[in-house]
Amino acid sequence: MHSDFENSFTRIHLLYHANVNAITPEEIQPEINSHGYHFSAQQIKEGLDHLTNEGYLTNKGSQYDITLSGKDELRSVQQHLETLYQEVIKNK
Repeated sequence: MHSDFENSFTRIHLLYHANVNAITPEEIQPEINSHGYHFSAQQIKEGLDHLTNEGYLTNKGSQYDITLSGKDELRSVQQHLETLYQEVIKNK
């Protein structure tokens, strides 16, 4: 998979999991990689830091939690994914 797509999917995964529970790079790395990605904990941390800089996450120490903006963005992404799923997967 092209890295642009991979990065987008990973960002969605990170937002989703931060919405469930606060996450750390080390804790979430095995989950992310279980979906076929190959990211180090440092690469995951960089992704989490980008989401933090964009206002979607906050961090306290090594724990990242979702913000209200992050929850709004996740809901928007979920709606778009539902539409995409209906078109690309269900109608193949």
